Amino acid sequence: MKLSIETDVVEYIRNKMHAGDLIYLDFEDGDGPFANTGLSCRLDLSFRILLTPADYPVKGLEVYDETLVTALGPIKMKKSSARYLEDETQLVENKAMHTLQLKGKSGILATNIPVLRINKVIAGGNSGKISGC
Repeated sequence: MKLSIETDVVEYIRNKMHAGDLIYLDFEDGDGPFANTGLSCRLDLSFRILLTPADYPVKGLEVYDETLVTALGPIKMKKSSARYLEDETQLVENKAMHTLQLKGKSGILATNIPVLRINKVIAGGNSGKISGC
């Protein structure tokens, strides 16, 4: 799978990154350390861009078993989420709504893709605190 990212979107995400951040294209399927719940009841496809510090605890990150080479650098994702994308997928800005979306040759694959920062939580375990960027 190939993920291309519009130049404006690359700059938008870079402006939210900290030095050394790792990037994840996360499909909210309830699997992995960033899941809010154990299952998902959504009817739409829900992807998000997650930024983590390089020293984020690795427990659970093995579910991100595919690396995409992009203009932002490597982006990790779950192989299982590739079924919802196309061989050539684009991350673009919906200029009318000022949101990010994933598009393929067939059209829009997912809308309203947030960019979120995952901060380490020192007390209380390895779970991360999610915040909007």
